[in-house]
Amino acid sequence: MGTELEIALVLSTAFLWVTGTFAILSAIDRSERKARRRERRASRAGKRHVLYRPAVKGSRLAEGTTPPRPLHPQ
Repeated sequence: MGTELEIALVLSTAFLWVTGTFAILSAIDRSERKARRRERRASRAGKRHVLYRPAVKGSRLAEGTTPPRPLHPQ
């Protein structure tokens, strides 16, 4: 019974050590991930505005938009 208890103790200690190590490493890395996410968000913010080319003369888009049709005919 003593050997089984020692094995269980060693395995539980190893599990706790691995869990604690992952928790510590993820807490350290969290601030770096936040900073990288902020940088990506800032770089994408400048690309949000889309520059549209003007419509070609004579096309239906250059003439203007047509009024919207009613959803339910009366």
